[in-house]
Amino acid sequence: MITHKTFCKICSAYCGIEVDVDTLEGEEKIVAIRGDRDHPMSQGYTCPKGRQWAHQYHNDNRLLKAQTRSSRSEEFHDIDREQALDEVAAKLKKIIEQHGPRAVAIYRGNGLSVSSNGNQVAQAWLAGVGSEMDFSSLTIDQPSKVIATSRHGVWGAGAHSFDSADVCMLIGNNPIISALNMTGGPPGWRPAAVKESKKRGMKLIVVDPRRTETAEYADIYLSIRPGEDVAFIGAVVRLIIAENLYDNDFVSEHTEGFEELKTKVDRFTLEYSAERSGLPAEQIADAARMFAAAKRGTCSSGTGPNMGPFPHLFEHLVLALNTLCGRWNREGDKVAAPSLLSPNVAPPAQPLPMEFLPAMLNSELDTKVSRIRGIKQVFQEMPTAVAAEEILLDGEGQVKALIVIGGNPVQSWPDQQKTIEALAKLELLVSIDIKETPTTRRADYILPAAHGFERDGLAEFTDRLYELPFAQYSRPILKPQGDVAPEWYYLVGLARRMGTKIQLPGGAIPLDNPELETLDVLELMFPDELVKVPVREMAKHEGGKLFPEFEDIRVAAPFPGLEAKLLLCPVAVDEEFTSYWDEADNGKIMKHGAYGEDGSYTHLLTVRRVNHVYNSSCHDFPKNPAGNAAYVNPDDLSALGLSDGDKVKLVSELAEIEVMVEADKSLRRGVVSMAHCFGGDPAETESVEKMGGAAAKLVPVDKYYDPLMGMPRMSALPVKLLKQA
Repeated sequence: MITHKTFCKICSAYCGIEVDVDTLEGEEKIVAIRGDRDHPMSQGYTCPKGRQWAHQYHNDNRLLKAQTRSSRSEEFHDIDREQALDEVAAKLKKIIEQHGPRAVAIYRGNGLSVSSNGNQVAQAWLAGVGSEMDFSSLTIDQPSKVIATSRHGVWGAGAHSFDSADVCMLIGNNPIISALNMTGGPPGWRPAAVKESKKRGMKLIVVDPRRTETAEYADIYLSIRPGEDVAFIGAVVRLIIAENLYDNDFVSEHTEGFEELKTKVDRFTLEYSAERSGLPAEQIADAARMFAAAKRGTCSSGTGPNMGPFPHLFEHLVLALNTLCGRWNREGDKVAAPSLLSPNVAPPAQPLPMEFLPAMLNSELDTKVSRIRGIKQVFQEMPTAVAAEEILLDGEGQVKALIVIGGNPVQSWPDQQKTIEALAKLELLVSIDIKETPTTRRADYILPAAHGFERDGLAEFTDRLYELPFAQYSRPILKPQGDVAPEWYYLVGLARRMGTKIQLPGGAIPLDNPELETLDVLELMFPDELVKVPVREMAKHEGGKLFPEFEDIRVAAPFPGLEAKLLLCPVAVDEEFTSYWDEADNGKIMKHGAYGEDGSYTHLLTVRRVNHVYNSSCHDFPKNPAGNAAYVNPDDLSALGLSDGDKVKLVSELAEIEVMVEADKSLRRGVVSMAHCFGGDPAETESVEKMGGAAAKLVPVDKYYDPLMGMPRMSALPVKLLKQA
């Protein structure tokens, strides 16, 4: 038996793991997976998904051969992998000739986001084709974080580190269960950091409709009414300004728009916020004063507020709160995230001009507009909320071909019925995945992707978050089964056949190089001259390596001649304030307990994270609990005449689904809490007890949506529970 040190690639936490592999009857078998206690970041932590990851490799539903079919009414049959690429390339070229490059689209799912180079290669491939129809899971999760950052501006030296924080405010995020975090927030790869920081004296404020696992450690827990996050954060900002608790010197020197922001938040009195948010006014005030009183720390947020009303305004106010309190590193401070995949230049203590920022943060580059409701491109992606309609709407610019990579639109896109209709209308649907899914079953071609144990990997996402100069590269620890290949292999093969380019920061991928490896591609993504540690050096160290020479990087003085400010109330935010108050003044705010246009919807549906699945993946792991309960406060169940385990209808203004209800005393009343991406294949007849309810079916994309980028409301959505007849 051989033990390999590697890292888990199910989600972006990239926890270090040890994998025991034995050869039994001539076949490699994964015997055990456990946390790597020597890993300096995760320190032995793994979640239930990571410990069961072997099941995904050994699963009977693994895709090991390329497959196709003559029509979607027929069964799939195996096809040679290279022949499949020949045929797909020929069909794509024909579609482009007939309809133009915009007729070709890509959807990049979570499975691709953790493949080190998959996202960048996919985007570069599509750019080489000449299409802007790039969709990803980012625009149905937390896109407002990127939008708000591009509006507010970026402080060159970054936020305070979590390890140095005196206070941490979490709004709608639950890091003990969900591993995604931002700079300054609790690290997803080490949830115990929350408890450790509490022991050293850090104050924790948690705002959530549910008393989450993280909220159990809070000094102040605020059980907010869903959809009222702006009312809460607005009141916090107002109080800090009114009581002169903000950092006057920092605001005066580095920001613009203070007076405008002060005017805009003036209506968020404690009484008004309390009425809308359902929180006691004194609790809101206590939270604001506790946050402002600390010297270091940050406020961060999660999926819930990003999927609720006015998400961009909310996220901007989070950034404004951090800026008002000066929660950014200053000259001489230790850099919170040394980022070995960035240039060896000490970051300056100043706002960065727009031209210094990554392209995805430069809104001036978002010049394309969807044909659907005038929704705009954001961070150079087309919002996924319009993807199905871009396929369904006939006419010039209609999407005719879709390549889905590491994603499962049937389970993850909002408005499931519309999604299914759209996939059926495509002339060509290609799915690159490691296993059968409800989406692969609707494809014309299926290309088998390599499992994380069968391919190289680089912990590039966490590189920008690690508070230590740690890098990890993983080599394959198992021989590839069948004809599987990394996702980039298929895109390179298509580009070669179509005569298009894949241009990366270090140059174009040499499409005709038969010896091309993942390391070659990663070197083009992260050229040696643009990083502190070359990728090939990272690849030498099994289990990862700390590079102590970068352990004590200090924030540099401002670069002379750079003129930029952090914007507290830019034009776009001013307009959203106007929309917010217009809605309030015109009586369009949700009437509590009487939601929806006709007032008949009694509850608000909120999103929920669970640690045994990652969005639409890992659902079939053997130790997982069955189903996907609709959690409700016990008093609400009693009032409805319902009991634990009852099967009921959950109804929205769009559709209804069957759910199993379960009492959850941690929830405030008036809330139904469910995880998304469950429900299995709607074409199958598997029971709701086993597969859970498909919350995506309840979410309309053309109602309660953000007018900028079409983000549908997937939290604080009006619903009601009805007994089965």
